[in-house]
Amino acid sequence: MEIAYITAAFIFGTVVGSFLNVVAWRVPRGESIVRPGSRCTSCGKAISFYDNIPVLSWFILRGRCRNCGSRFSVRYSIVELVTGLLFAAVALQFGITWIFFRNITFVSLLICVVLTDLDHWIILDSVSLGGIAVGLLFSLFPGGTGLLRSLISAAVAFSLFCLIRFASRLILKNRPGYAIAPKGYEDEADEFQGGMGWGDIKLVGMIGAFLGPSLTAVALFIGFLTGALTGIAAMTAGRSKRLPIPFGPFLALGSTVAVFAGEAIWQFYLRIGLGL
Repeated sequence: MEIAYITAAFIFGTVVGSFLNVVAWRVPRGESIVRPGSRCTSCGKAISFYDNIPVLSWFILRGRCRNCGSRFSVRYSIVELVTGLLFAAVALQFGITWIFFRNITFVSLLICVVLTDLDHWIILDSVSLGGIAVGLLFSLFPGGTGLLRSLISAAVAFSLFCLIRFASRLILKNRPGYAIAPKGYEDEADEFQGGMGWGDIKLVGMIGAFLGPSLTAVALFIGFLTGALTGIAAMTAGRSKRLPIPFGPFLALGSTVAVFAGEAIWQFYLRIGLGL
């Protein structure tokens, strides 16, 4: 039975991953996620159901549209596979409980964050703000963190990132134009001068709502650590320190680690760091 529900979770995850690809592609462009159905972005031909099998179809079609031969990015299959593996891992660790449904919802939102932040430098409000509401709702379910704890962790994380943003803008006030907007986003250059985008601020509110205080602390620590290490590595490789790096993927990484190992990391910190 365990193998059966883990396999079912994996298959369900690949289907959700396919949907997340649609959301990440269409919503930032102002398109409907319902209609039209899946189509080739080059020729506009509808993709048949037998060519729309998560993970497998890319390999069956050798990464090309059956109609026009245009290439499909392998990223679609990678997103489907990663989502399926995460769903299977959640099922393996937590079983089919309310915690399972909370965590697969959370990781799905985090995957969407990664896709849109990497492609468009945005985190959708429907994901972050909607995620806050969903996270608070799950806090009321059996095994949840409790509404008060979720509200407090969401508010504290949100306030912390607001403070970072305002402090950064104050520091950079005397260095206007210090940060260079990414190519294609020059008209939004002012948004990149704050050291922390509003999308990230709303995202940590969602993280707090889902994870509660201790796991949120773990998620933010790992997010800051991996973000800093990546920034240092990029500058060592010759990237200008004035070029921003999207922070959403690092927060998503930290949150995913917190889902699976956050409690162990927190307890290790209490034992080693505080001697408890």
